[in-house]
Amino acid sequence: MAEEQDTEKELPASERRLQQAREEGNIPRSRELAGGTILLGAVLILSALATPLLTKSESLMRLGLQLKREDAFDPLRMLNQFASMLIESLWILTPVLLIAVVGAILSNVAIGGLIISGKGLTPDFSRINPAKGLANIFSSNGLFELIKAVIKASAIGYLGYWLINRHTETYVAMSAMPLEHSLNESASLAIGDAIYFALLFFFLVALDVPYQLWKYYKQMRMSLEDLKQESRDSDGDPHLKARIRQLQREAARKRMMAAVPQADVVVTNPTHYSVALKYDREKGGAPKVVAKGMGEIALKIRELAKENRVPVMEVPALARALYRHVELEREIPDTLYTVVAKLLAYIYALSSGRAHMMAPVTEADVPPGLDPGVDATET
Repeated sequence: MAEEQDTEKELPASERRLQQAREEGNIPRSRELAGGTILLGAVLILSALATPLLTKSESLMRLGLQLKREDAFDPLRMLNQFASMLIESLWILTPVLLIAVVGAILSNVAIGGLIISGKGLTPDFSRINPAKGLANIFSSNGLFELIKAVIKASAIGYLGYWLINRHTETYVAMSAMPLEHSLNESASLAIGDAIYFALLFFFLVALDVPYQLWKYYKQMRMSLEDLKQESRDSDGDPHLKARIRQLQREAARKRMMAAVPQADVVVTNPTHYSVALKYDREKGGAPKVVAKGMGEIALKIRELAKENRVPVMEVPALARALYRHVELEREIPDTLYTVVAKLLAYIYALSSGRAHMMAPVTEADVPPGLDPGVDATET
């Protein structure tokens, strides 16, 4: 079943999924990189501070080997001296410990970045599930970790064996050396051997880091259903969004139809377009398109206009120009102001019985270039 699920998840992880994983503290890590970085940092700091560290270590060793007569009869003095030596030893190790901490932080930030999350502190009892533990042991990842552990142990063991055989004569000779020479030789051997181990660790890092990155992004892979679910979670269900848009259009259409009875005139194509205009004398400004539509909506606008005794004027070129160039609830542009003003003046004259004194609006009154043409009725 797990193999089937892995097979289905063949798509790379989205940015949102990776971001969510980071917020939960789930980022790629390499223990080999951390170990190699800490070891290399320790070697570098020991090499840089070798002389003062050796001098301090020598003085502490001399102090520890001294035993005064009064110390033998006063155990408290021996405890105080031991505590003092312990504190001094900690001060000697402080640079090494600081480098180890910095190295651990940098090695973890190197491939996964810096992330602060309390998710990892939340108890997760699935981690102590025996069945899940056995499944992890016998998984491909568990097999790789086992092989890696065997290779690492074998390599470290062989390197340690080789170094011991290489320095056997030196170890024997050190027993006859003065203390100062013995300490210097021990420090030189320790730093040299540590460099070998650091190089070995970074060889293991070169194998482990690419694998950890590959394993992490493989675990983050998504199926097509995962991507669809993520899209629904982030953008909303497309069916629900379509339904909302439909309801919004219906609500806008109802508001538009409710504005038709208050319009001053409805300009028609006459069969394809209907545009209702309203001029507010109190607010001033330009006339506004309060309703417009094509086909059945255009027919409904004309019916409402007739029912409410709103004048309906057939000026095809003007109807097409208004529909194309003016959005709903927007004022007409300056280019159409003259022809619309003439139309409204004719409507007002018609209502007062003085229409015979004015010429009706014709298509010739529409400015050139604004009429999209007869073919636009089919778009």
